[in-house]
Amino acid sequence: DILIELEENLREQLLGNLSSKEIVEDVIENLDSDDAADVIQELPKEKQKEVLSNIINEQQASDIADLLSYEDNSAGALMAKELIKVHENWSILRCVSEMRKQAQAVNRVYTIYVVNNEKHLIGTISLKKLLLTPEKTFIEDIYNKRVTSVNTSTSGEEVSRVMNKYNLIVLPVVNNNNELVGRITIDDVVDFIKEEAEKDYQMASG
Repeated sequence: DILIELEENLREQLLGNLSSKEIVEDVIENLDSDDAADVIQELPKEKQKEVLSNIINEQQASDIADLLSYEDNSAGALMAKELIKVHENWSILRCVSEMRKQAQAVNRVYTIYVVNNEKHLIGTISLKKLLLTPEKTFIEDIYNKRVTSVNTSTSGEEVSRVMNKYNLIVLPVVNNNNELVGRITIDDVVDFIKEEAEKDYQMASG
């Protein structure tokens, strides 16, 4: 928690004293995928490869490598892979069972996303709705079809504008096929919001 809030040069010094294996075991395994990708991105190219090769969990390594492939300051680079999604054809009973498995990798559950057979994002459903609905009901009958999302190529500035406009604390990210691939939380775009506010202030003050 402290490491990701430090100034980059101080973080570089600290990580420079650790081996690739120590970085994985002491740092990467304790971070969400977006923060882990940010930390790895600051390392020299050779050490980046070493760190990725030392990650035992293949899915985690794949997720981080995917995040590193996006352009800086794009929604793809800002997003985290950890999220909870359910299928429109699932019953409430199956949903709860599947969510228990998914929730192990998620620190905070902000929103539950609904996808279809093609993995397309089609809506959301609240935890309260799941708890209050009879367990034999199907998701397709109760989910909220209105959902705001951004593409992986959307700029960080646009992401912050959308989150500001709609007062969102979390925003889903889709690829060019409208497949749900990640989510961005408000803390991930605070820097952009601060920068935009500073620019406005500077322009106003000449």
